[in-house]
Amino acid sequence: MSVDYDDGVLRVERISPPPGIRLTGEVDLDNCGHLRSALDSQCGAEPGDLLVDVSSLGFIDIAGMRTLVETARGMEQGRRLILRRASEDLCDLVEMAGWDRVPGLAVERVTTG
Repeated sequence: MSVDYDDGVLRVERISPPPGIRLTGEVDLDNCGHLRSALDSQCGAEPGDLLVDVSSLGFIDIAGMRTLVETARGMEQGRRLILRRASEDLCDLVEMAGWDRVPGLAVERVTTG
């Protein structure tokens, strides 16, 4: 794993396999540009789905979610941005906003037990 960004609030690490990134901490308006850069870099790196592990994400604001949704919408046909191990709160936000119907975006709930 390599660290793409770390400002003490948000840490973005590259992970593989499958290729993707892990988000740790908080995504907000101040750092979502760094999230976009990491996503753009990974989208062009390899074909196939892009995994975003959000299991260590404590908070994401609307600017951060829009960054993820816009990236998913821009994915090539047949590719997806997968939010892996999403919390119940994050899943609820995605569903309330209607983003669960965005082509290219898939949300995998965290499993317990």
